[in-house]
Amino acid sequence: MMNAVIIYLNTKCNIDCDYCFVTHKDNVFMERAKFEKIVRWFMDHEGEDKEISFFGGEPLLNADLLTGFKSLLSPYTDKKIRVKEINTNGILANEEMVMRLKAEDIRLIFSLDGLQFEHNTFRMNKRVTFEKILKNIEFYKKHYGEPPAVNCVVHPTMAKDFDKRVEEFFDNGFNRVRLVPTLGIHWSREHVEDYRQSINKIAQLYYKLVKAGRTNIKIHPISEAIDRVKSRERGEFFNNQNSCQMGRAAFFMPDGKAYGCRSVMYASDPDLVKKFYLGHIDTSIDVAKIHSFFNYKVCQDVKTDCKLTMPGANCRRLCFCLDTKTGNYVPPEDVTTMLEIDSIPFTLINNILNPQSKFRAPQLT
Repeated sequence: MMNAVIIYLNTKCNIDCDYCFVTHKDNVFMERAKFEKIVRWFMDHEGEDKEISFFGGEPLLNADLLTGFKSLLSPYTDKKIRVKEINTNGILANEEMVMRLKAEDIRLIFSLDGLQFEHNTFRMNKRVTFEKILKNIEFYKKHYGEPPAVNCVVHPTMAKDFDKRVEEFFDNGFNRVRLVPTLGIHWSREHVEDYRQSINKIAQLYYKLVKAGRTNIKIHPISEAIDRVKSRERGEFFNNQNSCQMGRAAFFMPDGKAYGCRSVMYASDPDLVKKFYLGHIDTSIDVAKIHSFFNYKVCQDVKTDCKLTMPGANCRRLCFCLDTKTGNYVPPEDVTTMLEIDSIPFTLINNILNPQSKFRAPQLT
């Protein structure tokens, strides 16, 4: 059942990160009429559980749309509504902005890639953002009473020892860190192994912090891997789809067009775009088509050599298959590598918690 909607408020950004998967060519901003129409369409659709996410570009460039959002949801008291944290680069999250968002019960997740050098390396053309974001984080802590979550993109060249960056976040009072390997680019075998070693050390850090009493911490994807290993029967390990919203969500672009996957919105293959196109908010949305993608596997459209030997990998992750800048397909071996990277945290945690039933390391051919 469709229980999530992802609304792209705009495609414009105020910086230009090397690894960003969103193109900013059109700089389109969603209009309020479309915004409200999408929200009401989603809330009026069948189902009690509702999850709403906002993206960009930099979503806060179009934050005016969020004024009145709480009132827009007020008629739906019979629904269980979860509004996910907005991922922001943090530049516009000054005190006034933070107060406006808090009034609408909207939280932020700040994108920080590590210490100042690492953070600014891929961020923009020689402009510094780190100090400004730290100042805005203090405003956030002041009004929300806690630090925001941190989104940390892991570039292949920074994969080695990036556990030190994660530890630095926790040393500075952050409680939730989300690690996201850079998509759509080539990862060498050396970089993959660097990532594997860093994830191993981060898992050790997680258990160390919990043992020391910091039971409120979350490290994605370590925390999620622990939950999965503990809560699922072993026979379900090989069908992990939790980290992808394909098959249960509609992704709306600022112009009102809807797709079944966020990645295809920037794909250069017209057949792939057509395959995942759902319709337009001003005409109709094919909800049944959304459901049809739940069992999608990337090998339907891209040749891979994973041989289903990566039990933690998410086979729906079409985002592993596309170049983030051109929208073209990446080489099949890079898709396989991303599936391997995706499987590392789960395989590691399973082998820690269930040493008697260790999974073999992924077999790449």
